[in-house]
Amino acid sequence: MGRPRRQACGAALAAVLASVALAGCAGGPSDAELEYLGDYAGHPHLKVTGYPTTETLGLVQQVVWRTADGSEDRLTKLTVSDGTTAERKEASAAMVRDYGKGAQGAVTADFQDDVVNRQTVVLTFHDTGQVKELHLRPDGHAGEDGWKVRL
Repeated sequence: MGRPRRQACGAALAAVLASVALAGCAGGPSDAELEYLGDYAGHPHLKVTGYPTTETLGLVQQVVWRTADGSEDRLTKLTVSDGTTAERKEASAAMVRDYGKGAQGAVTADFQDDVVNRQTVVLTFHDTGQVKELHLRPDGHAGEDGWKVRL
């Protein structure tokens, strides 16, 4: 592991420990917060252009992380409910197979639209030169399931 990567991991670990210390009286961070912090510290940082919302940025980060980790099941959980479960699993497997190597390196996410009820995001995988367009939208009845991705 190179020096810049170690410094980044050290800084992220310090941030995790600081948040745990600050939240000590409140019961500490939730499991979801700890999982996010671990993912954030364990993956290259996503470069971002355009105008994401907190929700769409978080979703795209998770898509890249799950792809890099080869975590097809966790990636499937991020997909819109269109189609059958088998179709969504196949799309997730294809994403991991086709873009997994690229997702392990530097990635830029270009958020191309203003968010209203849909957003297009173009991922550029710098190590492999690949480009993948994602479509995000709220899922479920009236968007109650939050933002999801169509692979």
